[in-house]
Amino acid sequence: MRQVISVVNLKGGVGKTTSAVNIAACWGEIGKKVLLVDLDPQGSASLSVGKSSEGMELLQALQNKTALPVVSTDVPGVDLVPSGIALAKTGQWLSGGEAVNFLTPCLEQTHGDWEHIIIDCPPSLGVLSHNALMASQHVFVPVEASFLGLNGVQQMMTAIDAVKIHNPSIKIEAVIPCRAHRRRRIHWDIMDKLKAMFPGRVSPIIRENVSLAEAPGRGKPVIMSSRISKGSDDYRLVTLWIDERMNRAENVIENNFTGFQLQKTYN
Repeated sequence: MRQVISVVNLKGGVGKTTSAVNIAACWGEIGKKVLLVDLDPQGSASLSVGKSSEGMELLQALQNKTALPVVSTDVPGVDLVPSGIALAKTGQWLSGGEAVNFLTPCLEQTHGDWEHIIIDCPPSLGVLSHNALMASQHVFVPVEASFLGLNGVQQMMTAIDAVKIHNPSIKIEAVIPCRAHRRRRIHWDIMDKLKAMFPGRVSPIIRENVSLAEAPGRGKPVIMSSRISKGSDDYRLVTLWIDERMNRAENVIENNFTGFQLQKTYN
């Protein structure tokens, strides 16, 4: 079963696209197949893997509820649904119930052997982010290690609770502290608060690092543009942490299902 993941935060500049692109690349590096869906009209995820698009093909697919336009990338294991400024017109052709869930049928018709589908969402809770959450089982929330970042996480919790009415399986799987500084006292205060809010779901940190800032300009994830760097090390560690967590949860579900089947057999 493909795991659909939204990478989302209502606040911009927190490392959202950086996390979506680099987690996808790190999964690809360890042999997994990933589809990166750029759902942001700015197209930053597309540019970060060396692709550019006006986003018209994606807009048409969403309008017609057909398969998403998939292109290959130079990132091993990673395919892309590119986005661009045309996607900003999404709200113009939607009304009422049409806005509730148009992405899910598109994903159902988009065929490939991907283990993970990672959706990079816009930094707002508009119709695109809402649809991404409706289509997802998991949410990754990159958060800046600051008090304003904490406020953004609280807003995300409220938004996801609202989506659960229509998509009860969705849950925050990982909170990813980004642009962190271990030597600053505020870092430890924020980490303590995050761990209290999300026990067991706060990932290792992503440190502030110049390699992460430079990578998008080169059209490559950091593990390709600066293989030996703090940015690469941090995202590899976070990806392994996420992978272990999600695999553990999947095994629990599988064991529970097997136990239910045995119970039915013996009853």
